[in-house]
Amino acid sequence: MSNQEKKNGQDFHDSTTEFFLKMIKKEQKAPKKEKDVNKDSFDFNTSKTFNKVSKLYNYINKTIDKLLSNNRNIFIISIILTLVLFFTISGGDFLSSPTSGTTLENVPIEIIGLDDDYEISGVPENITVGLIGPSLDIYSTKIIKDYQVSIDVTGFKTGDYTVNLVSKNFSDSLKVMLVPSSLKVNIAKKIDSTFQLGYQYVNVDEMDSEYSVALDKISNKKVTVRASKQTISKIAKVQACIDVSEKTKNFETDAPIKAFDQQGNELNVEITPKTAHVSCIVSSYSKEVSIKPRFVGSPKEGFALKNYTLSSSTVKVFGSKKNLKDVSEITCDIDISDLQSSTSMNNIPLIKSDKIDKLSSDTIDVTLELEKAITKKFNKIPIKVLNKSSNTKVSFVGSGGYASVSVTGASSIVSKLSMKNIEATIDVHKLEVGSRKVLVKVVVDDDTLSVRLLSSNEISINIERK
Repeated sequence: MSNQEKKNGQDFHDSTTEFFLKMIKKEQKAPKKEKDVNKDSFDFNTSKTFNKVSKLYNYINKTIDKLLSNNRNIFIISIILTLVLFFTISGGDFLSSPTSGTTLENVPIEIIGLDDDYEISGVPENITVGLIGPSLDIYSTKIIKDYQVSIDVTGFKTGDYTVNLVSKNFSDSLKVMLVPSSLKVNIAKKIDSTFQLGYQYVNVDEMDSEYSVALDKISNKKVTVRASKQTISKIAKVQACIDVSEKTKNFETDAPIKAFDQQGNELNVEITPKTAHVSCIVSSYSKEVSIKPRFVGSPKEGFALKNYTLSSSTVKVFGSKKNLKDVSEITCDIDISDLQSSTSMNNIPLIKSDKIDKLSSDTIDVTLELEKAITKKFNKIPIKVLNKSSNTKVSFVGSGGYASVSVTGASSIVSKLSMKNIEATIDVHKLEVGSRKVLVKVVVDDDTLSVRLLSSNEISINIERK
């Protein structure tokens, strides 16, 4: 092959190669251009959609603003929402049950025309109302609740009356049944009466158990209560109700004043003033003291208390350190009258003195054990002299230096008693020099036993200076 032919062949090859390279580059550039076109198209469509959504949002806002700026429109919207709520609650039952019945519980009674100088009794706080009629009207009545039940006592004076209950604002399509339909009432003239004002703490369970509260000052000692004579006679106490919830430091407050009957039920009366201003001291001091029972009455003849067991022998008392300084025990009264067998008693109140703000427990349980009783006599018990001054001398007149007693109790205890278990004493505290008459006291060292002085309870003594 000649050089010219080779050259021509090479030129052809180069031209072909260059052609394919150009085609490949063109194809590579083509998608990018298409991609750029698609991207521009997407951006345009997105912007267009966003503008439409924005216009719709603005249109809705403007429409709502126009609707809410008009009271009539607001009323219409309220009706529509009420109907939606009605359909939701009823579930369409009114369509399947065009007539139905129901009851309205705890409907209050309004008293019309009662003179302020009179009080009415015999009116319950509420009654039951029965309804029969179209379901739609019943549902509407339940939702709207603008109905009313009342009695009219305009012009009534003192006396007993039978008054009819009257219903109002019920749909004419409903049959309304009032239970009861009439009431027997009493109207009495009010009187004024003065009561001592006490106080009580309320919401004590919402106060930290480590704190106690004591009343420091109260603005009123007496209040005037206005009510009928019959209601006045039911009042057991009138108290300022002091809220101590979450109190941890001293506080002042205006406490509402309320009247209560013997069972602690609040009475509906007029009280002047309505509140009392109180100042209270909050303390966190407490200490443990013993519980000492006092037995009241006597078991049935022939029986005696042998032993007792308390559910707790101590109780924690709360108050100021100063007030609790001399408090060493708490008592409770246990009535053993006419008992003839062992028994248990629950919730016996512990007796709290005025110096104590509160107790960790207000009651206690006790188990009593009884057995056959015997009585034993003791003579020649020496009488001890208490509180004698160091510069005086006390002598007894005649045989007055001794006492005779009888002790009654459980046979197993009394049979083991001796004179050392019994003490007879006289107290000469603050007695001047000279001849004096003093009382004799006797005690036995077991509080389940009863002791009786057989000799004279008053003796003569001489007090001399040394």
